[in-house]
Amino acid sequence: MMHVASTSSAAMAHTAMTSSAMAAEATSAAAMTTAIGAYTASMAAPAASGGPATHTVTVGGTAGLVYAPSQIVAAVNDVVQFVFMSQNHTVTESTFALPCNKKAADAPDSGFMANPNNTIVPAPTWEYTVTGTEATWWYCKQRTGTHCGKGMVFAINPTVEKTFDTFKAAAIMLNGTAATTTASATAAETTAAGTVTLIASTTSQLTDAVATATGGAAPIQTGWNEGGASCQCACFCGVAAFPQGDGIGAYGGYGGSLPAPW
Repeated sequence: MMHVASTSSAAMAHTAMTSSAMAAEATSAAAMTTAIGAYTASMAAPAASGGPATHTVTVGGTAGLVYAPSQIVAAVNDVVQFVFMSQNHTVTESTFALPCNKKAADAPDSGFMANPNNTIVPAPTWEYTVTGTEATWWYCKQRTGTHCGKGMVFAINPTVEKTFDTFKAAAIMLNGTAATTTASATAAETTAAGTVTLIASTTSQLTDAVATATGGAAPIQTGWNEGGASCQCACFCGVAAFPQGDGIGAYGGYGGSLPAPW
């Protein structure tokens, strides 16, 4: 009986050990499955964010004449929200070649957004919706203090070929003064074209010269004192129009009105 009991105890112990080993094996397998699942999930493409992103950019403020951050990478339909801090700045689109010039008359432009000493709470904001993946370039057009010339510029989606640093360096090099714009060049040409030196010895020559310069009809009209006769003058002012004692029976203007020694 003792032998039988001993055998039964050994069998039971063996069975218990086998169960423990199987349980441990199962736990290990479950852990492996979890690890594989996590790895697979990490390799999957990220889920959609649910909509366009909003990028917040601080304009000016305690950081100085800068946009913070100075450059961003944004997708189409992303919104860039500019928050204007002291003192008075703009966000104006320019070009890579001319950092401190507005790209075009109708280019995006926040206009001046004043916030003297950050006294406006909440601070003024302006939003721009990204319309393409190409790089766009921006600057502050505040002339007082030449903000652009001090490097106050910003970029969306700069490239390896056209970097933000190159753009900023160009703005500082130009010191806020760019080459003559098309508008100013046109104005200069117009002014030059309108400057005419008139050398005329007769009424007809003067008339022709003025007509040519103005591009219109001559402003000088034939009067009653022309036609080959001696010059005849007439005064259309009544006696009451002259100072007392002047202009009556006098020649060459107001008789006696000019001070001595005239």
